[in-house]
Amino acid sequence: MIWLALYILTLFGIGLHHWLRHRDASLDGFVVYGRQAGGFGVGMSLVALAFGASSVFGLAGYAYQYNLNAIWWTLSGAIFLVVLAYSFLDTVWRVKGYTVGDIIARVFGENIRLLVSAVLFLAWLMVLAGQIIAGGNILTQFLGDQRWGYALFTLIFTGYSLLVGQAGTVKTGFLQVAVMVAGLVLLLGLCLTTVPASAGAGPPIRLHFGFDEAFTFSLFLGVFVPVGLSYLFGPDMYSRIFLARDIASARYGLLLASVSIVVISLIIVFIGVLAKGIVTVAKPDLTLQTLVNQFFAGSLADFALVALLSIPLSGADIILITTGTLLGRDVIAHGLRALGRAPDEAAQVRIIRGCMMLAAALATGFALRLQGIIPSLLIAYKVFSIGIVPLLFLSLLSIRQGATTVMAGAVNRLVAAYLLIASLAVMLVELKFIPFALPHYNLYLLLGNTLLLLVLLRAGGHRFRAPAPAR
Repeated sequence: MIWLALYILTLFGIGLHHWLRHRDASLDGFVVYGRQAGGFGVGMSLVALAFGASSVFGLAGYAYQYNLNAIWWTLSGAIFLVVLAYSFLDTVWRVKGYTVGDIIARVFGENIRLLVSAVLFLAWLMVLAGQIIAGGNILTQFLGDQRWGYALFTLIFTGYSLLVGQAGTVKTGFLQVAVMVAGLVLLLGLCLTTVPASAGAGPPIRLHFGFDEAFTFSLFLGVFVPVGLSYLFGPDMYSRIFLARDIASARYGLLLASVSIVVISLIIVFIGVLAKGIVTVAKPDLTLQTLVNQFFAGSLADFALVALLSIPLSGADIILITTGTLLGRDVIAHGLRALGRAPDEAAQVRIIRGCMMLAAALATGFALRLQGIIPSLLIAYKVFSIGIVPLLFLSLLSIRQGATTVMAGAVNRLVAAYLLIASLAVMLVELKFIPFALPHYNLYLLLGNTLLLLVLLRAGGHRFRAPAPAR
């Protein structure tokens, strides 16, 4: 427990020091780091985000189950980051927004921004829940109670994020990645030296890449499309672009992150595959923790577990700030402006901080219900791909072509109602509140929504001069 206490004190010491120096941070400073991040900072921040809960603990568990096929979970993201770098990057950066709602509002109007941000807030609670599951599982080994483990992890990353804002995610990105890679390389080395000694006790380790009875084409589609789209259009990814000081820095960061994701993913996947010949896990998400307990003992095991704790923390802070901004700035502040009580920047920062605390509490509840890292993230990605991706895709195309368009009032309301119903229905289906078992239904909805919105946009729009981005 001494290592855990020291880690928490150090983290909050850094956070408090930053807060005392920047307690009056502007909206730009708190949410987008003053738009001053260089290419390396953007790239490392992206890698730290990508290798939160899902791409380390979840990926190792996937490799334990599906062998080398697990690489598709992150390989899809790396591929789509390259696509983003050479497709919509210039458009996204030039908007100089705070959330993806700023992009959509340019074409579909302020009311659609409110809807998009509300839906994204709900969906991204599932992404945040994935980080809480990973960190909570580690702390459960210290505290002996799952609920207390999840609650303590939430308290740690929420308190730290409230103090440092986006500055902490940029400044600590490289350190988080370096520590993570060093620990993973050590763990891989221990696995490689242990497997030969234990090979006689079980079946030999076989590497396999390709479809089989466990990793079917259906499962591949269910992973590749939603995850890939979350990298190409994801609010967290765009939040990294909004931090960049120029387009060149943003592009360099995307490409650096893509290469780094592939390399680190291979290390994690090999650890997960080798683990199958070394340990038996209670559930796949606990593969790394089980290996740590196998290789280390006593205070050394506690130290290793605390090091693992930094992995979900590296993504949780970014996701929490994104989620709080979606609700605080795009929904609540927008509502106050509509009532004639527009908040100033300082008030918006306070509102965002309050929404961050609300998001953390709600996500902890979802984490306790779901208790699976990748399943919780897939819920968010499916909701996002069905309800938001079509709007964002068409908005980016329209802005690139210089044809900013606002849809007519009746059509606007129709789109809002439809997206709200479709997105919430998907969430209820994925949470098992509504029984529905049509394979790939989310992909059909994605295609159908895109075609429908394209037709409505062409039939119901009229040209206008794009408004200045809301602050």
